[in-house]
Amino acid sequence: MIVRCVKIIRPGTSTVVSEHPGMRIGEEYPVLEVFAARPRVLFRLPDRSARRDEIDSPGLWDADMFEIVSDRMPTCWVTALDDGRLTLAPQEWQRSGFWDDFFDHLPDAVAEYDRLKAQIIAES
Repeated sequence: MIVRCVKIIRPGTSTVVSEHPGMRIGEEYPVLEVFAARPRVLFRLPDRSARRDEIDSPGLWDADMFEIVSDRMPTCWVTALDDGRLTLAPQEWQRSGFWDDFFDHLPDAVAEYDRLKAQIIAES
């Protein structure tokens, strides 16, 4: 699934802003994960500002910022429903503590992220 940014909403708020260092209006992004919890839908997108020698820091962005360019769904996505929250993402990323392990730079989690991110982007 590929989306195009049509406006920027500051993360964690409902404030529309003209620019943000992690997002560009008109730019297209592969969606790595969809997370829906009333009243919001969020897309996890790769960090395009990371240098090659840095670990990607994928962020969650308000789905209202985007239009869908390609609705092709990655084959590795599965659905999960937990306490009223719906997630579409690789099953490996849906285990409890995965994102904590990833952002703590644990090698297994980083490798799993890199492998599945590459698959998602290849299938976009």
